[in-house]
Amino acid sequence: MLKVTRNGLWSVFVLCFIFLSACSEQSDKPPAPQLKVETSSVADDVLFLVLGKMSLYDQNANGEITLRNHHFVAEIMPKKGRKVIGGTLTSALDSSKILNFNSEGIAFLAHGERLLDPDKLHESHPDGAYLFDYETESGVMMAQRVVLTKRPTINNMPGAEKVNVTQNDENVTFSSINPEQDLHLSWEAMPGNTKAEKSDLADLIFVLGFNCKGENIAHSGRPYQGGKYLTYKDSEFVIPANSLNPGMNYTVIVEQATADVEVYKGVPAIATYATLTFIKLQTTGEAASGEQCPDSND
Repeated sequence: MLKVTRNGLWSVFVLCFIFLSACSEQSDKPPAPQLKVETSSVADDVLFLVLGKMSLYDQNANGEITLRNHHFVAEIMPKKGRKVIGGTLTSALDSSKILNFNSEGIAFLAHGERLLDPDKLHESHPDGAYLFDYETESGVMMAQRVVLTKRPTINNMPGAEKVNVTQNDENVTFSSINPEQDLHLSWEAMPGNTKAEKSDLADLIFVLGFNCKGENIAHSGRPYQGGKYLTYKDSEFVIPANSLNPGMNYTVIVEQATADVEVYKGVPAIATYATLTFIKLQTTGEAASGEQCPDSND
């Protein structure tokens, strides 16, 4: 395992295969067959990187929205079946500011400050360039540069957008979700959402749902995986009834994110300002035996 650090030494053992061939006009021997050499790179392992400042909000059943915090975070998302070993994030403005990536679920994350005052977040983690150093099963990436810049449409940090919840085209109470009907979520676009001229992606939207046991019941998709995902042009998402169970508590998150994307050596990096709205829902009925939510999640 290679320990990734900007202030230490890299220990890398390189095995070089040198193929020498000699040919003679007088030789009757056929030429040796060419060996096919399989090569791989970090880009084979990493789906994308994320560098961002995020505002997290809770929305209650009355539609009231309250701030949780503002957060600085970076992420290395591996491709399915591939492995990220570790890494660091370093401020290009101050090399003494280093955050370590740690495994969280399928991704590796590096967390900065969580603060209520956005000005203090910007002081602790100013906009500008940051350097990703990381190792995967196929190799090492040194100093992948990602630049975070606030859009002119964002005053300080992005505000929350209210999430509307309906079933059969009617508004529903958060504590009375019918588990036998599809759950429709809708929202207004975050101001300024668009596709930046030089970006590899349009601005993104993610919808995630979890039950009270932390199990994922809905995901709107990720870019670069070949499947569907949401952009700023989308304004709704449906969680099908077959994803819901009676007598259960759920958390749903709607994230809207700017996406200033540059691709370096095949690895996309998303610099983002994002707002996330959390809502808590409860289905009617009685949970099946052994499937009840823990008391702490009630």
